Amino acid sequence: MSERAVLEWSREQLQATTLTKLSRQSIFKPEVWLSQDTEIRRIVKDCSNLPVYSRWLARLMMWREYRIMLRLAGLEQVPQVREKIDANAFSMSFLSGEPLSEENLLFAPRRIADDLLELVKKLHERKVFHLDLRQRQNILLGDGLKVQVVDFGASWSPSWPGHFLFRRILVKVDRSAALKYLARFAPTHLTQLEAKELLRGLWLRRIWVFSPYRSHGIADTLKTIVAKGPQCEESDHNI
Repeated sequence: MSERAVLEWSREQLQATTLTKLSRQSIFKPEVWLSQDTEIRRIVKDCSNLPVYSRWLARLMMWREYRIMLRLAGLEQVPQVREKIDANAFSMSFLSGEPLSEENLLFAPRRIADDLLELVKKLHERKVFHLDLRQRQNILLGDGLKVQVVDFGASWSPSWPGHFLFRRILVKVDRSAALKYLARFAPTHLTQLEAKELLRGLWLRRIWVFSPYRSHGIADTLKTIVAKGPQCEESDHNI
């Protein structure tokens, strides 16, 4: 989607809808609102209520996310940019679903993990790296356990030098996040190749700044899987 294709929407039209705040209070991040009228639910990112001294930073973050999301136009498993409201706000489509949890993952652990890995691959094909998939609220399971990904505030779409230099690391960050849920909640569904991949990536997790590192005993689980001997099943997920 190009910026020319984004619809204009006035703040008056926004205020005429029912607004529910979804984000926690922060003076450095855009506020997140659910906007609902008789027909449409939208997610709105808005900086207008923030203090003047921090609004510039929130705006910078918001429009950076906006440009990244334009790269994902047409990909139905992520929110789509809908309207540009003004210099302080834009809206995107609302995706319904339940945040990923141990309970809903166990309905179909291998299928959900594979679907998430495939969606991650599609993001990477558009040169977008989410980088915050370890936050379970960023992964939604819709009807039929359809995997969806939201909140691209921490994502990165590097220019060609950054893509050339950091692509392999960024791919590993997103892939290991997807595989981590199998390791934690359904380890018997992990292949040995995937267990080895996760073990190699644990050092990176310890220095990753976007979300705190918590082992949850995963390293021991992975070592047990790797130690079982020749694998009977190989992963077909290539980086």
